[in-house]
Amino acid sequence: MSHTRPRGWRRLAVLAMAPLLALSATAATAQGVWVTAPPLPTTRVGVTGAAADCPEGLRGTCVYAVGGSVLGDALTAYSPSVGTWVTLPPVKTPRFGQTTTTAPCPDGVRGDCVYTLGGAGLATAEAYSVETNAWLTIRSLTSVRSNAASATAPCPDDLGLHGTCVYIFGGTDGANPLTTVEAYSPVTNTWATLSPLQTARFNHTGTAAPCPGDLGLKGTCVYAIGGATTGIPDLASVEVYSPLLNAWQYVPDMPTARSDTPGAATAPCPDGMTDGCVYVLGGLNGATGLTTAEAYSPVTNAWVTLPPMPTPHREFGVAAAPCPKNTRNDCVYAFGGLDAAAAATATTEAFTIERAQAGSKPKPNPNPSSTPSAHPKPSAQPSAPSDDPFEDTPLATAPKAPKPGVAPAS
Repeated sequence: MSHTRPRGWRRLAVLAMAPLLALSATAATAQGVWVTAPPLPTTRVGVTGAAADCPEGLRGTCVYAVGGSVLGDALTAYSPSVGTWVTLPPVKTPRFGQTTTTAPCPDGVRGDCVYTLGGAGLATAEAYSVETNAWLTIRSLTSVRSNAASATAPCPDDLGLHGTCVYIFGGTDGANPLTTVEAYSPVTNTWATLSPLQTARFNHTGTAAPCPGDLGLKGTCVYAIGGATTGIPDLASVEVYSPLLNAWQYVPDMPTARSDTPGAATAPCPDGMTDGCVYVLGGLNGATGLTTAEAYSPVTNAWVTLPPMPTPHREFGVAAAPCPKNTRNDCVYAFGGLDAAAAATATTEAFTIERAQAGSKPKPNPNPSSTPSAHPKPSAQPSAPSDDPFEDTPLATAPKAPKPGVAPAS
């Protein structure tokens, strides 16, 4: 039995902003507002995040928090529709320094999986199935890799991979920063080595988003953002990988250099910008924990500065999902990590994206969809299914029956 294709990032309806009751708001501007969401059940440092369909017992799209220090095997999920975190089955191998993304499950398992890859001293990889509420062990990375970044995008051609791929790039082997890049195809359960990064980087972040048109690229690209490298503790540089070309190119630097695992996600652009944007949050600049938030538009090939986070976050999780209380709006979540005093935190905050017109622009998700897009990737066969992430599927809102193993987080 083959897997179903994941629901696309355009699943979120974009409507006019409504009041977010019972949430504390800060930094309101024309570009968006930060709100405080329920905290993680426990403090988590080195936690990684992803968004995917909720497991049974919840509904809609959930924010998943994976691993970290002390609780390296922890998996919790936050449902914006229900407004609570739940505890899910633990990761088989505790991980710190791992990276996480959402992609189709390995062939034979239906629906989407939350993949967690590598970590300190690890080359192993696992995938949590939202359909079965269980972890699967997949083929290991080709080598030990920690403090890397990951993203989900169409597989490159002519490398023996098919469909949608999980990309992992950069990081360290325990001693040296890496330029190496690998991609995993759930269809074939195989990894392939791709063209390397131009800059070795670790403690960076990554996401998949529309390719920058100014570079002559099409479809979906993988972005490697910030981090550190030999002799440079905080990078502002950003590289973009085209699966069509199997090559990396630089795009404009971020306004703020940042490392110590800043967070990134792809979501609808703020008012005044078009298409999907890459949001980069927090991290560390020198000895300063950052609250800065910036967004990159592939359409304009430029960055804008957004209202700052209420709390500095580094070594934290980020995901794009429906907003708390008002799930018709889109939010970028920041949760856990270290705060300004370098103390572990459970704080969860969400940036609510203000939009000029309801339903007029794309919506986020790192996952591909089987539903045709309003802006499809150019193809010689338009009617054929696409593996491009930027496609549209309605948000499921019907409640599901409770399932064993999904317990409210205490």
